[in-house]
Amino acid sequence: MSDQKALNKQLGGKLIQAFHHIISSIKIHRDNNQLIRDSVAKFSAVMTELSGGNDLVIQIWRGRFYLQGEKLLHQRETFHVTNEMVDYLSKRGIAGMTFTRMFKDAPSEDFLAFVRLLNESVKQDDPAEWLDRQMGLSRFPWVEITRDLDVTHRDSDNRRKEKARNAYFHALSTVKEVGIKASKGITGVRKARRLAQMLVDLIQEDNSLLLGLSTIKDYDDYTYTHSVNVALLATCLGRYIGLSDIYLEHITVCGLFHDLGKVEVSKDILQKQGKLSNDEWESMRRHPLTGVRHILRLHAPHTLRSRIILGPFEHHLNVDLSGYPKTHFMKKLSLMGKILRIADVYEALTAERSYRPRSFTPDEALRRMWSEAGKSFDPFLLKSFINMIGIYPVGSFVELSTGEMGIVMEYPDESERDLPKVMLLKDNGDGRFIQAETINLAAQTPDGDKPPRRIVSGVHFSKLGIQPSKFFLQSSGSQAAAAS
Repeated sequence: MSDQKALNKQLGGKLIQAFHHIISSIKIHRDNNQLIRDSVAKFSAVMTELSGGNDLVIQIWRGRFYLQGEKLLHQRETFHVTNEMVDYLSKRGIAGMTFTRMFKDAPSEDFLAFVRLLNESVKQDDPAEWLDRQMGLSRFPWVEITRDLDVTHRDSDNRRKEKARNAYFHALSTVKEVGIKASKGITGVRKARRLAQMLVDLIQEDNSLLLGLSTIKDYDDYTYTHSVNVALLATCLGRYIGLSDIYLEHITVCGLFHDLGKVEVSKDILQKQGKLSNDEWESMRRHPLTGVRHILRLHAPHTLRSRIILGPFEHHLNVDLSGYPKTHFMKKLSLMGKILRIADVYEALTAERSYRPRSFTPDEALRRMWSEAGKSFDPFLLKSFINMIGIYPVGSFVELSTGEMGIVMEYPDESERDLPKVMLLKDNGDGRFIQAETINLAAQTPDGDKPPRRIVSGVHFSKLGIQPSKFFLQSSGSQAAAAS
């Protein structure tokens, strides 16, 4: 890479960081605040250096920024901010922006007015169309926006959902296939690696949809659905804390294979109602070691095997090293093991299991896990996990202050993790719930003496008689979901 290209990529990270700071700060400060003025000055200076006096083109493609046609490389110190900005613009239907050479003469007040429009647009039903109208009424000759036309078409939304559905069930069949072959002998991982790369790309594009699909709980194939769900949750967490794409690929493979050792545990034990006997429990406790043995036998490069062994070995160990398998040579868990531990326990707590009366709602599971932070879970990673998915994660059934029931679909404003978009549900009279309007809790406007809606509690899916994943599997045109 040339020195100029390296400099441009470094400056690109600073530009995105400055833009992010302005967008965040302007929500709580006035235009004349010194912090905002400093951020605008920094943004303008970096913009001038990057553009060289010409137009500056910023694009988003497959969850990555491109500046002047060059992909912006991930940098650990700016990774989290960059991902937030990709989400920020994507949720507003923006695929790119061109700042023309006239930007250097634009008053800072005009630029801040433009940023306020960006912030406000997410509260609209069609943010990109609304933004187009507002910009037509205002004078911003120094910026042009490229709309992501896909987000305005239902058939495109359906294609996106279909792509994610296909990837999920492809992952499910891959885990089954590897499990069956591993129980009989050596198997390869080429298909699993390609699948992992696909899942990483999908999570970079739309992690809300993948988190929604992770609510699939197929009891008959629970070992396999559990593995896929853990892979999705772990990879989303890895992305959230800024891990590299190659590390995300490895953690996806780890998630898919973390329970590989259960192929040697009897189904009678896995599906037993009630408490396990001492012998049965001992058989269950062996599965991390059995899984490592199977991973060592995978037909894969040595370097890959060495990178995906620790996570499956450690996923039942707590950060204080209690749990199983007992070990005397380890001083602390690996990052992979800590991430898998969080994803594995959260997924298990929110699934129906034969040994307990009912599963936990997502908010119940998170509160239970937080009570064990520092003992069972790494506090920083668990806090990051909760911040990532919210107290009421995507896929949660919730009751609103109005008594209405709904399902959390996404968090459009990354700074408002308690104010999601909620799809309201209503009983159509024959035992099925149908989709009503979708409301953005962060975008409610005053309505006389009527207070804005808010979430008051999580609701167990058994109360509604339906699995949350059905609303992420159905196409946009489908209105009803059959009761389970």
